[in-house]
Amino acid sequence: PPRVRWRQVKRKGTTSNMSTGCADRHDRVSSTLNSPRAVPGAVPAHVAPYIDALDHLKAMMMARVDLSVVLQTMCTEVVRTIPTADLAGITVFDERGQYPQTAASTDARVNDVDADQYRSNEGPCLEAARTRQMVRVVVPDVERRWPRFAASVAGIGVQSYLSAPLALDDRHLGALNIYSYDRHGFTDVDQALLRLFVTSIETAVLVSRRALAAEENVEGLETAMKTRSQIDQAKGIIMAMRGVNADEAFDFLSRQSQHNNIRVADIAASLIASVSAHSPAGNSSPEK
Repeated sequence: PPRVRWRQVKRKGTTSNMSTGCADRHDRVSSTLNSPRAVPGAVPAHVAPYIDALDHLKAMMMARVDLSVVLQTMCTEVVRTIPTADLAGITVFDERGQYPQTAASTDARVNDVDADQYRSNEGPCLEAARTRQMVRVVVPDVERRWPRFAASVAGIGVQSYLSAPLALDDRHLGALNIYSYDRHGFTDVDQALLRLFVTSIETAVLVSRRALAAEENVEGLETAMKTRSQIDQAKGIIMAMRGVNADEAFDFLSRQSQHNNIRVADIAASLIASVSAHSPAGNSSPEK
């Protein structure tokens, strides 16, 4: 379906109100930074939301929440924590550094902005991911550096962009992006906070993937132990039935495997099941 041009559906004065609201929020943060602490040891107001976000992230990791949910939640926390941020999203690339896509976002407008970057193959989030450098620009910068992208997003209303490179693992790169309706742009403080979120997200991804790998390793080890146990049991049956040693019993299993094109473990399991079915216990019936 055709994309909705967001500026067209806003009420008159909405954009200026959003810009004023962003400026007011930023003034409050600036006053916090420039004023002395009222209470020794108290957490500064601009840091407290980030601490809350970290606590939320920790809770999700402890609960082993799906990684996609973690990324989505962190986008929401970014907007809640950084005063000037109105929209946030995460862009990821494939293993070859191509085919970017938006993995998480706080608003459909994020997907619109990102899609315009992907189509034009230019823009702040792509540059941040490719150069692995923070990109901070306002509309005049965007018009000068990426004219095709600027023309595509002119009707959406975003005035400021801040994108940080994101390394999801050794093969997948991306960017954490925040967009604002405030034409005054993001500050050094906003950039520092976004770096903290990048570190948190990268850590969350690393922990999540290591936990998944550990689970797979445990499952693989359990399967291997079960398989080894079945093969040893089958060897014992063959040794007893044929009067051969352990090596000869395993050779017998191997020949059966090659002849029937079936794994040794499956041959062993089938032999055990067959012997069990013909054992006195296997032949027992309720009448006995």
